[in-house]
Amino acid sequence: MIRNYLKTSFRNLTKNKVSALINLFGLSLGVTACLIIYLITNYELSYDTFHADRERIFRLVGTETRGSNEETHPVGFVPNAVPKGVREEIAGLETVAAFHNIKSAVLIPNGTEKPKKFEEGKRDVSNEEIVVADPQYFAVFKYQWLAGNPKTALNEPFQLVLSERKARTYFGDLPLEQILGKEVIYWDSIRVKVSGIVKEWDKPTDFTFTDFISMATVRSSKMKESINLDDWEDIWSSSQAFVKLPEGTRPEQLTASFQQFSSKHFQKDFKFIPGLQPLSDLHFNEEYGDNYTHKAHLPTLYGMMGVALFILLIAAINFINLSTAQSVQRAKEIGVRKVLGSSRKSLVFQFLGETTLLTLLAVVIALALVSPILTAFQSLTPRGLTFDLFSLQTLVFLLSVTVTTSLLAGFYPSLVLSSYLPALTLKGQSALKGGQKGYLRKGLIVFQFTVSLVFIIATLIVDRQLSYIRNKELGFSKDAIVSIDAGRVGKSDILAEKIRQLSGVELVSMQWFPPMGLSYMMTKLKYTGKTEIETDVSAKIGDENFIPLYGIRLLAGRNYVKSDSLKEFVINATYAKVLGFQKPADALNQFLDFQGRKYPIVGVVADFHEQSFHDKINATFLAYMPRQAQNLGVKLTSKGKTMRDLKATLAQIEQQWKEVHPDKKFEYEFLDDRIARLYEKEEKTSRLVNTATGIAILISCMGLFGLATFTAEQRTKEISIRKVLGASVTGIVMLLSGNFLKLVFIALILAAPVAWWAMDQWLQSFAYKVGIEWWIFALAGLMAVAIALLTISFQSIRAALTNPVKSLRSE
Repeated sequence: MIRNYLKTSFRNLTKNKVSALINLFGLSLGVTACLIIYLITNYELSYDTFHADRERIFRLVGTETRGSNEETHPVGFVPNAVPKGVREEIAGLETVAAFHNIKSAVLIPNGTEKPKKFEEGKRDVSNEEIVVADPQYFAVFKYQWLAGNPKTALNEPFQLVLSERKARTYFGDLPLEQILGKEVIYWDSIRVKVSGIVKEWDKPTDFTFTDFISMATVRSSKMKESINLDDWEDIWSSSQAFVKLPEGTRPEQLTASFQQFSSKHFQKDFKFIPGLQPLSDLHFNEEYGDNYTHKAHLPTLYGMMGVALFILLIAAINFINLSTAQSVQRAKEIGVRKVLGSSRKSLVFQFLGETTLLTLLAVVIALALVSPILTAFQSLTPRGLTFDLFSLQTLVFLLSVTVTTSLLAGFYPSLVLSSYLPALTLKGQSALKGGQKGYLRKGLIVFQFTVSLVFIIATLIVDRQLSYIRNKELGFSKDAIVSIDAGRVGKSDILAEKIRQLSGVELVSMQWFPPMGLSYMMTKLKYTGKTEIETDVSAKIGDENFIPLYGIRLLAGRNYVKSDSLKEFVINATYAKVLGFQKPADALNQFLDFQGRKYPIVGVVADFHEQSFHDKINATFLAYMPRQAQNLGVKLTSKGKTMRDLKATLAQIEQQWKEVHPDKKFEYEFLDDRIARLYEKEEKTSRLVNTATGIAILISCMGLFGLATFTAEQRTKEISIRKVLGASVTGIVMLLSGNFLKLVFIALILAAPVAWWAMDQWLQSFAYKVGIEWWIFALAGLMAVAIALLTISFQSIRAALTNPVKSLRSE
């Protein structure tokens, strides 16, 4: 029987090639989109779900307060002294483990030869792989040990645990036991010995650490100059700690203990109250920052799931529409089958078989498309995502999609077709009741175009916001400016002087960070005028060339002068207003208290953006602090220069770098590239929405094309009679197109409020944004009408031009 169903299904599909191809195309796109979005969301949602006792693992985070204004800020890291204090003073914790992310080139001694060198990863691009860790780290996170003793591997100074991959990178194919005791050098002079080797996890994780240096090394080496384990007063994103709670202990039970701990250790301006963040929240919560996690945006993941569902639903609607539209052609076939003894149940299975066969073909096509699409959209997919057809999860998902799609697309048409009365269908009369004549089909078309219009409106608004971001004045110049991270290797002043001598260089500034980017610093400043005002202020550190290099506009006063220490402040207009000055000039010669000393305000600059457009412009000061300003900003001469000239100048800068740092890798970054990274998530959203819009419109149009074809065929005689009675081609085209265009207008009315609400929610996250204008909805409507007209005009014009004699001669 099943063989007969399949054979009959195949014959019917080959007989109705146009509708079968349209359905196959739509279902293939829908299943492919569903499968790819499933792979992405499943991968992101599975981060760090494999850890033993994961429900009991928490990150030690907290809230910080500085000064007297009592403004609290959540932080994902802790003062260096807190983990040890928490371990010793708070009862009811099973394990507390701290670690610090560090950057370092790695040297492997090679006998009398020059050491083998492995450069550090590029800043802000790769995950931090090197950590200084407590021995308790391996009690919180379980690894498979390939060599060494996990109980003693990190107990002593100058011990090192490596992942198997890193051990192979450093020491080749030596047996792992022979790698134990081998020496590795970090920070040019800190020599540690391998005491253990572990196997890396092969599942999605944010903990991609490969080099674990014992925490005891800090106090016994020059690391203590950078990592002060006794510091209670400051926090840095590299300082992390995790807690494992005993079974049955809930985080809220520790709230009072954390409050008491805070009251004991933080009694000055800086206050820190510890808290616990669940491990399951680590990958998604952007409120808590760090140096190693690649955050996923949960609303985006949920949105992608919704997109996948709607695309599959649109494809299923095409199937329902085309199947019911074909019902007149198959009415006699159903009548004959019923007369010959077919039951309604067998007919339902027959039509569901056709749907299932098409769905299976769509799944096969989707499987062939997945790998090429994942490769093409690599920038949109999470790092490390692969497609494994034979994994149990993937097979279960494909089976679910196949069954769901087959039932969704085939159940209603099979019920409708199998309900026809043979006595009527064999007479050539319609077997449909009045209430069934096209109302469902029209409703489904409206739904399809409502979804498509929501995507079109979203595309217009997202692209408009991104265009606003790209073109809005930032308050400083970013053209032909290169950032060179030289602070970690020293001799920045020598390098800066050498670069200044190059003919292709316009200006060089010793700086900490550029005006805008992922890196920034907040500190406290106090103004003691008529009233005392203490507030968080963003710091932009650079020498006297910083302001002219970036073209930051002075509103009042002057730039700070060249000096060898902090002497003067320049503030922005926002900070001047915070301090209560009506005009920028009123702030001049006032004094700000920084770390117990007073410094004059000598200038006020116009506001400039230092973070993404999600954040408002902060109160900001600009000043020169030699200890921090060890990186370089270089403005290249671009006027009248070609790209080849700029590359030649960069090659000259690299040559100067090698003269100063012969053993260090030269790395640079254009400022506009650094700024672009602030909007990676928005660019991904834009590409996602554009892709979803294209797929939704394409599937909807294919369905509309098929319906227009069948409508034209069903109304052939009517069209011929109208032509005989004098109807024009234009009139007939408008007649056939009008019904469909009405449905598009209804869809626009339904889509507009949904799209407005969704995009208003999206825009709420921006402090600086475009408005949602009425013309966006009008333009979307015109685009939908144009797309619908283009889709159905071919069949409408073809039907209108048909010779009436051919269709009427049989009457």
